[in-house]
Amino acid sequence: MNKAQIKQQKLKRVTANIGDMNLKRRIETIVEKLEPKDSDRILDCGCGDGLFLVAVSETSNCQLYGVDVDKTNLRLAKRYLKEKPVKLVYGDATKMPFKNEFFDKVYCSEVLEHILDDRKAVSEIKRVLKKGGTLVVTVPNHNYPFWWDPINKCLEILFDTHIKKGFWAGIWNKHRRLYYLDEFTDLIKREGFEIKERMVLTHYCVPLNHIILYGLRQILTKGLLPQKFARTADKFRWQENNQSAIVRSGYWLLNNLDKLNDKITVDYSSVNILIKARKGEK
Repeated sequence: MNKAQIKQQKLKRVTANIGDMNLKRRIETIVEKLEPKDSDRILDCGCGDGLFLVAVSETSNCQLYGVDVDKTNLRLAKRYLKEKPVKLVYGDATKMPFKNEFFDKVYCSEVLEHILDDRKAVSEIKRVLKKGGTLVVTVPNHNYPFWWDPINKCLEILFDTHIKKGFWAGIWNKHRRLYYLDEFTDLIKREGFEIKERMVLTHYCVPLNHIILYGLRQILTKGLLPQKFARTADKFRWQENNQSAIVRSGYWLLNNLDKLNDKITVDYSSVNILIKARKGEK
């Protein structure tokens, strides 16, 4: 088994307990496109609870940093990363506490749609990234699959509106905007990045997928499931390898459905857009 295969195997283990197939695909694709090397200094811009940092740390010995404006998220990340040499910092994506050209690579997943001035955030990422450095970024796609969130899709088509917050907000929940592929490409290019690759992630999905996932998260966080069952669905307890037969069967079905997304192209509707870009030498 070569190094690339070993890294892929480690990544599959880290994501084994993730029932959200879109999140799982996002993590695996970002790490693949990031190509972390031991000599890299890498930033997770908007690190949340630290799940992406765990995944990257399992596939390389690079220097990892995470920044987030939510102190609750940072506390969670510190708990989950307590055995990892990751530097976690409080800060805003539009004004980060790092020197110019400090990082070799930056990734930013599902963050820009929350920020009032998304262009300023992209400019700030460029500032802290070295010349020739790599940016991997994902945002939610305005051209999302009908079945992912049929309620908002119908509201948009019929009444040019959507539900902004709460259980039924679906893909729009807590988001200032969604992005179209060309619109997002232009945003990254305007800040001086060279586009290396564009992808869309997750077209095929379970009907009402976003609503179901939101409901399941509420159930898990409130401790309404039996403890043994909840552990097998805990994305941070993958090392225990103790999935029940029911959970394994459910993941097997979801993983096989998700395989259909391996062959989609940029003209498909999708849950996310991913861009890999390079900062110029000038």
